[in-house]
Amino acid sequence: MASNDLLPVVIGFDIADYSFARIFHEAAGLRSLVISEVHRGPIENSSIFDVQIVPKGTLAHEDKFVDLLHRIAEDHPEQQLLLLVNSDEGVEFAARNRAALEPRWFLPYAPIEAVERANSKEDFYEVCTSLGLDVPARSTVDLRTPQAWADNLSTLTFPVVVKPAVGSDLDFYWGQGLRKVKVFDSAEDANTYFSSLRESGVDIELMVQELIPGDDTTQWVINGYVDAQGRVTATGTGRVLLGLHQPRYLGNAGMILLEPNPELARHAQRLVTAVGLRGFFSLDVKMDPRDGRALWLDLNPRIGRSHYYLKVGGIDLAKAMLADLAGEESPYQTNARDGIYTVLPMALANKTYLQDPQLRQRVRRARKAQRPVNPLKNPADRHPKRFTYRLMNSVNQWRQMRRFYPRPTESGF
Repeated sequence: MASNDLLPVVIGFDIADYSFARIFHEAAGLRSLVISEVHRGPIENSSIFDVQIVPKGTLAHEDKFVDLLHRIAEDHPEQQLLLLVNSDEGVEFAARNRAALEPRWFLPYAPIEAVERANSKEDFYEVCTSLGLDVPARSTVDLRTPQAWADNLSTLTFPVVVKPAVGSDLDFYWGQGLRKVKVFDSAEDANTYFSSLRESGVDIELMVQELIPGDDTTQWVINGYVDAQGRVTATGTGRVLLGLHQPRYLGNAGMILLEPNPELARHAQRLVTAVGLRGFFSLDVKMDPRDGRALWLDLNPRIGRSHYYLKVGGIDLAKAMLADLAGEESPYQTNARDGIYTVLPMALANKTYLQDPQLRQRVRRARKAQRPVNPLKNPADRHPKRFTYRLMNSVNQWRQMRRFYPRPTESGF
């Protein structure tokens, strides 16, 4: 299929969405269409894609979203359309509406049952346990049954981490005070949070898990691709050097050292196969500094915000997906070279945040092997306003790090 026969349609406005368009442009010269409800720096003034701004509320309303995609299909009758989303809600939407969208739209996502299984923290932990993989001690709190909260917390040792049991609930209840991750040192503090959410009308289940010690450098990310036949055709691993610590982005990697970890990759393949995923996936793992165990934290049935780190390591997820679209078996891809992915100023990779001298030495070697890569710094996208935005974004990231995480902590929070 010729490149002008394909149209990647990216939904969103973030760094992940710019990176989505970038990997397809680099892999096959494809010019994407980016759909957003707002103007934001990462998608402004680009020469590698077009932007269509739609009315606010379109993407959150299922029928309006489907109608939008039908109109895009009518406007591009000769092209195969690729729906590229990077949100839990977006993936669930694509999985639910597969019958209405195919065959005009190629949807690199699993059936809805597998997507919901991946997005459910409890289901994910059950799959991990069945495979013999370690997970943090945990409990579930239903905000609708406050009389059970004490019992729910009684089996856990504080401090604990609280997060939505279903990831797609986060955006829906953000305005009512729900947060991606909250840390509590006592049951009293946790109960105060539960009560405030309940009073605000939040009536969901929360996952409460024991806090695993270790700063950002104990975190690992794993990303890859599963084709329509269930073959894992790409798996890459990276060690987080620094995470993002703004409340909205807590848990996202800001700087990643490309480092092969065959054992994590092998277990990741077992996990996504057991869940039944298709298309893109991302996983978070934390190495417990007390005993060296790998503790599996999250599985996302989507590409992940920091996915461009794989390209830095020599893995091309766009080529994996295009081979899947063509019905071809893609050669397996894994880490091929050292490197550093970052959306943070490299000056932060210093003794303050990287306290292990051996790790700092590995970072120096990686910097010598390949210049650190910021996904927004694209040689094919040289508009002066993009340079200005990237400079301002770098300064803002520095300020945010100094504000929310001025020095590393034993927990990473």
